[in-house]
Amino acid sequence: MALFRSGSKQADEGDQRRALLLAKREAQERFAATPAGQARRARQSGRSIFQIDLSLSATRGAVLPMVTAYSVSTEVGSAGNAIEAIEAEGWRLEHVGYVYRMTGSTSRDKFMASGQQEAVHGEIVGVYLFRATEGPAPHPIDLDADAEGRTLFDAR
Repeated sequence: MALFRSGSKQADEGDQRRALLLAKREAQERFAATPAGQARRARQSGRSIFQIDLSLSATRGAVLPMVTAYSVSTEVGSAGNAIEAIEAEGWRLEHVGYVYRMTGSTSRDKFMASGQQEAVHGEIVGVYLFRATEGPAPHPIDLDADAEGRTLFDAR
């Protein structure tokens, strides 16, 4: 005799089904925000060219009063995984270019001299241009299956 049982078996199954549907929707939204998700959406809309900008490193500058200005660069990420995922969606890398995008600066008057010291903030951005391959995407990522092809989400 279950004194503290809440709901029936059907209600529990309904809750599990709703939880699975919610998890699937969240996974689809996360994927849609990735470079591969954007590439899939462009491919499905019939576009033949896809361009994406990926930040590769960031530079943060600072000015030490009465001393000097300096900058420190840090790697933000690698574009290799993103390029591979985009190509898996049926795109071929056609061209790439790199630019430095300035996002701000800090400056101060020099101590006991004329002029200013300035430190710049910014990032190095890769601009990647892809062309659609012929035919359907070769191996699109299936959000409903794991690496072995087993179904993860079954909303029956």
